[in-house]
Amino acid sequence: MLHSFNADDLSSQMQQTTLGPESKALQSQLPTQAFPLRPAFGNQGNPVLLWANYYTMTVKASSLWKYPIKVEERSKKQTKDEGSSKQPRIKAPGAGTAQEVKGRKLHLVMEQVYKFFSAQTLVATEFKSQLVTSQQLELETNPMLVTLPTEDGTGKEIEFVVSILKPTEIRIGDLLEYMLTQKSKPYQFNFPPFPECVDALNMILGTQPRASPQKITAVGSSRFFPFGDGFEQEKAGISLAGQGRGRPLEGLRGFFQSVRVSTGRLLLNVNVTCGVFRASGSMTGIFRQFNAGGITNNDADQRYRSMLTNLTKTLSKARVRVTFMIGNGKKVERTKTIHNLVMAHEVRRSKDKNSPRVANGFYFAGPKQVSFFLEEDGKGRYITVADHFKNRYGMTLEDYPLLNLGSPAMPVFFPAELITMIPGQSIKAKLMQDETTKMLSLACQRPDVNATAILTAGRTTLGLDNEVLSQWGMGINNKLLAVQGRELQVPRIKYLSLEKKPAFITPQKGSWNFRDRLVTRGATIPTWSVLQIKLYSQAQMLNEQDIKNFEKNLRNAGILLQRPVQCPFPEFSVHDVHGPKLEEAFEWAKQQGVRFFLVVFSGRADTSVYGRVKILGDCLYGIHTSCVLSENVLKKGPSFAANVALKWNLKAGGANHILADNIRLLSENTMVVGYDVTHPTNMPVTEKNRPPSLVGMVASIAPDLAQWPATVWEQSTRQEMLDDTLIEAFQSRLELWRKHNKVLPERIIIFRDGVSEGQFQQVLEQELPKMRSACQKLYKRNQDPKITIIVSVKRHNTRFYPAQPENTDQSTGNIRPGTVVDRGVTQTRFWDFYLTAHSALKGTARPAHYTVLLDEIFRDKYQDQAANNLESLTHELCYLFGRATKAVSICPPAYYADIVCERARYHRPNYDLSDTDSVSSGSTRGQAMEIHPNLRDTMYYL
Repeated sequence: MLHSFNADDLSSQMQQTTLGPESKALQSQLPTQAFPLRPAFGNQGNPVLLWANYYTMTVKASSLWKYPIKVEERSKKQTKDEGSSKQPRIKAPGAGTAQEVKGRKLHLVMEQVYKFFSAQTLVATEFKSQLVTSQQLELETNPMLVTLPTEDGTGKEIEFVVSILKPTEIRIGDLLEYMLTQKSKPYQFNFPPFPECVDALNMILGTQPRASPQKITAVGSSRFFPFGDGFEQEKAGISLAGQGRGRPLEGLRGFFQSVRVSTGRLLLNVNVTCGVFRASGSMTGIFRQFNAGGITNNDADQRYRSMLTNLTKTLSKARVRVTFMIGNGKKVERTKTIHNLVMAHEVRRSKDKNSPRVANGFYFAGPKQVSFFLEEDGKGRYITVADHFKNRYGMTLEDYPLLNLGSPAMPVFFPAELITMIPGQSIKAKLMQDETTKMLSLACQRPDVNATAILTAGRTTLGLDNEVLSQWGMGINNKLLAVQGRELQVPRIKYLSLEKKPAFITPQKGSWNFRDRLVTRGATIPTWSVLQIKLYSQAQMLNEQDIKNFEKNLRNAGILLQRPVQCPFPEFSVHDVHGPKLEEAFEWAKQQGVRFFLVVFSGRADTSVYGRVKILGDCLYGIHTSCVLSENVLKKGPSFAANVALKWNLKAGGANHILADNIRLLSENTMVVGYDVTHPTNMPVTEKNRPPSLVGMVASIAPDLAQWPATVWEQSTRQEMLDDTLIEAFQSRLELWRKHNKVLPERIIIFRDGVSEGQFQQVLEQELPKMRSACQKLYKRNQDPKITIIVSVKRHNTRFYPAQPENTDQSTGNIRPGTVVDRGVTQTRFWDFYLTAHSALKGTARPAHYTVLLDEIFRDKYQDQAANNLESLTHELCYLFGRATKAVSICPPAYYADIVCERARYHRPNYDLSDTDSVSSGSTRGQAMEIHPNLRDTMYYL
């Protein structure tokens, strides 16, 4: 339940965070690469009161100490009592060789180090490589030897050498002083400020949930998922698998936490988060869910084999509990790791004497198909796993897949009946469509539901009321933070009426209707044709009348097009798509001068089919393509055709809608640019295989902001900062502007998407000089354009909830579109704001976060109204996303750049394979595709 508050008290409090007259003087004293000071807080719009998913926090410590930790493993040794359970020990190490430690072993060692030093002083850790303490440690023994028993019950021990390195003093007092004054010393102009202090406080807050890995799983540095005993009320999850299909995955709800520095106070950002985990429970139950019992000759059953392939990919490296009998008949339980399901080709790879065998005709094998060499009474013979368990333990095993809990060289076979999946094991997996749909049902919760979860289950999971925090001198308020926001004025939209006169629309709840309207500038499409791809035999495709109706609806939207050219290939099968026939159709279209292909799918195609079409159209033949489902064309009629019309018009160079009241700044020779970088996922990066990162850049070519031609290129893998190709790319955007406007732009507003806060400074130091270099190639001396760079971020954890009914979207429970927040959760020193321009149809609306890294335009032109003008411009831009009749969540330059990057993925078939994708794309396989010259300066990517 959200608490009540006094609105007058809040408004009075907010007045204390306004800027003083010294702002201009301070700005002139900043280093060249320092971020600009906030010129003022915005004050335009209707004031509203909101809750933010933050708690205020207090810290009393003036200094903390951070110790780097180095952990190395030494060789295993046999204990005196092989059956005993040895306790961990810490002592001085002797001589010996060592190797690096990772994963669960490292966590167990750090647990012992944490407990050992907790007897001296307050200690926090992330259980990997650091300790934070309230006072300096007394290190009588350094390095030290930590001895742990192995988890396999063999009686062996592992020795670890732990070295405590030189500490760093974390001056929390400097942070507290900065919060109250917002004044930085010369060396403190970096962003975010005081990262060492923030990291130390985050480590303290994260120690308690991390200390219970059997109940709470920590994912990354800030996400915690409750699943174990004692957290029944906090746990929330959903199975992502369907009956007999999919993968053994589940979604779990957890909580994110991170300390944030604000004006005059420290804040703790807490948000609901969701993660993907391996399913838990008995292995037989998992196999039954996927109909994996009754293992058959799967060399002949490709569908069954494919299903087991998905299972083994998901189960590989999973930790399991195994129950089995030891020599005296006693049942014991051990923890082991799955290598994979037993596969014949892997077993047969062994050349050892008496190596295991698999019956012929089986790719995956069960206990009846796998035999191993058993030595008894001085004799040896081969026996199946099933017969061995029957003879030795009286167990009759079912025909489930057998699992290898050893390695390829030293396999250890276990039947599913003895194995239980340990809960809380996170996994990185690219979700398939059905899995994504189920995950969204867990993640998309109303704002009041999420706020209540943060106030209840979130506090329990994160231990925010734990007495240990009080011992550190830390306190977390138990109420959400109240902040002031403003609802900005909604801009009017301009179309043409059916009589081709100006027609104006005022959006409601962030959207509007295109019905009975024409686009403001209709493009001409002289030649087009239709391709139909039949994905299954009974599919309903479009007939001639359906195509005529579709064509009529396009014309009704204001598109100027002729009758379609009849394609000599009536329809294609999936097999045709990956063969030469589809390319023959594009070759025919090229000869006929076809500019557009309407590509009709009979159902949802996998990414390889869609990608094949886009490679042929975008890269090889220079023909615009729009992929649609026949079902949508047939059932949705005019409304669906109107949506396609919006895409076609932009692809062909037209303008769909514009703002009724022009943004004055953008009418004054101002170009707007957006760019983004996307990185390969689900692909191993090795010396031989280094898939590139992809950069997409768009730029406006006219004041109406209707057209955003794109350029795209590759750079070194996982490199976020742009390389020297940026110079040429940025220069090409300037030349394109000059081509359309006869002059170079005087001002350039740049929206940089997807950069983390820790990389903000690098944008100024590495990317800005390259863009200035491009300008110097084209502009006369001392006539370079003024530049403003704004980073737009969507992947953050700040959320706002309405505090009053009159400021609530009653259908969703969210704040209303156009809500901006620039105080309360920000810092006076830096110029940033949160904008929720859109209406979230489901779940809790996520605002876009904009931070100004460089400003040569707004402060100079608008003085103390600079913040108002930037917020208003960004808000109005969100109504100019050309293919939609609604405001979008992030401004179009950044949005379009993201779409360009996504299209570039499809142009590289091997770039981003999911666990189930396969690639067979004919002559285009593996090529680094470039956009065809016919489409290079168009919005082909829509």
